[in-house]
Amino acid sequence: MYSIRGKTAATAATADHAICTLWNPHATQRIKVVSFGIFVAAAPTGTPEIRLRRTTARGTAGSTVTPGITNHDKNAVAPVSGVLLDLAAFSVQPTLTGVDLGFGWVAPLVLAAGIVYPIPGGIEIGPGAGLAVIQVAAVAWPISDISFSWLEDW
Repeated sequence: MYSIRGKTAATAATADHAICTLWNPHATQRIKVVSFGIFVAAAPTGTPEIRLRRTTARGTAGSTVTPGITNHDKNAVAPVSGVLLDLAAFSVQPTLTGVDLGFGWVAPLVLAAGIVYPIPGGIEIGPGAGLAVIQVAAVAWPISDISFSWLEDW
């Protein structure tokens, strides 16, 4: 199993804006996302709700974290998929599908609010695709710590 984390910048106050994306650039390798977490580093405002949504194009991230061998639970092998954690603020948004993937969370309006969401059965991300955490309302999402765990060759 692999895990990665990063700190995202605050987003623009636009509905369906990506906070982060776990992107699978590989031509044939699939990954299975088994959990994600998000903790705000500043108190949210307005109606701070997030959802998970698939992406079909990467977009242009404000920053990217590239996992390596140290992201493996046994420190044994770098991820074959070459998966990337893209973080806001995006200058070009990733292309989102039109359907949310079941999960939703409304953050309390306090500093350090957060959630770790174990994904029952996981969410498979195919080659050249991704999984985004998006803000639902046209409310800026604050700087946050983001984490994902995933499997390869399960």
